[in-house]
Amino acid sequence: MTPPPARRVALVLAAAVLAVSMAGTLVRLAPGAPALSLAFWRTLFAGLILAPAARRLVGRDLALTALGSLFLALHFWSWFVSLHLTTVMRSTLLVCLTPVWCAALEWAFMGVRPTLRFGLGVAVALGGVGGMVSGASSGAAASLAGDGWAVLGGLLGAAYFTLGRSVRARVDIRNYGAWSCLLCAAWLLVLALGTSTPLLSLDRTGWAVALGLALGPQMIGHLGFNYAVGRLAAAVVATVILLEPIAATGVAAFLLGEAPSARDLLSGLVTLAGVGLAVLPAPGWFRRR
Repeated sequence: MTPPPARRVALVLAAAVLAVSMAGTLVRLAPGAPALSLAFWRTLFAGLILAPAARRLVGRDLALTALGSLFLALHFWSWFVSLHLTTVMRSTLLVCLTPVWCAALEWAFMGVRPTLRFGLGVAVALGGVGGMVSGASSGAAASLAGDGWAVLGGLLGAAYFTLGRSVRARVDIRNYGAWSCLLCAAWLLVLALGTSTPLLSLDRTGWAVALGLALGPQMIGHLGFNYAVGRLAAAVVATVILLEPIAATGVAAFLLGEAPSARDLLSGLVTLAGVGLAVLPAPGWFRRR
């Protein structure tokens, strides 16, 4: 198979970042909706849209997709809980600390040792993220519990992306996306039944948010990341995801009134610099040295 042009992968990643950046604000627009309920309908709607593209998965691919879908289900649950406990900025920043986890998982289980340049880029980016987190407002809206749920969500998301890289090397994106969404919805149904969470109690706003989550962050966002993760290292894609908190902060400021401070904007620029160092090709003068 001929690999797609680098420009196409870059455009897909850009659209994916923009789409997932809407997720936190969408969840906050339905404060009365249970986290498991929103996550279930998000993945079920997307899975049904993609279902015609589903083809049979067997053996290792099916097992890894099922396990990855479990991590994805737990990722959505923990992150949506976080969004009800803290601000969109803090939650999105902490859940996007996936490059550290991805690099650690790929190193531990796949023997992929991160390069020095990638490590330096991640360090700079995480420094910017840390500046934004430390500058966030404190109090009930930024509880430690919400921060903890977001960090857990980032770890679970890294496990999902790392497993997805293995499967995507062999499975078409539409097929993988259909199975991932449907299996994730199945896991969330089990979790909802086990926790007695009602799934049909959403009001009009809740249903609109669930559909918006399916069409935007899920269809464009997660499928876009899965498309890219089949062609790039999972840790590289996860580093690009660090752009999400910057865009999500802007969306939240516009729709929820959570305006960032000058410190947040400066930290965002530091994060962008780190992402560029880790992901973009080294300049010619650097490679010749």
